[in-house]
Amino acid sequence: MKKDSDSNRENLKEVWKLCLENPTFRVIAWIDSDEISDDYAWYEGSILHPAILSIAWSDANKCNVCREYDAYEDCYAYYGDDADDWPADELEKKAAEIPWEEVIAVRVSAC
Repeated sequence: MKKDSDSNRENLKEVWKLCLENPTFRVIAWIDSDEISDDYAWYEGSILHPAILSIAWSDANKCNVCREYDAYEDCYAYYGDDADDWPADELEKKAAEIPWEEVIAVRVSAC
């Protein structure tokens, strides 16, 4: 049975590999907000499999959102509830305007 420390070590090697292959990309911790509360405490976590993601800061939702390659989902995540009322052609136009940035996302889970 594989230990958490072994998995963390393997995933960290993958982070370094992605960094060497993509030296201009930012490295970010990608943490599921449902798993972490914000009560000013420290948490232990595990490094999960890293990946290259396209993300953008959403002023509407006050968080980074991840590109889903679907115009409606991208617009809803980035622009918020306003996207519900947009016709398909406007969704496509607005989705193309989202300022996506490719990053190396290191997923972190709470233990």
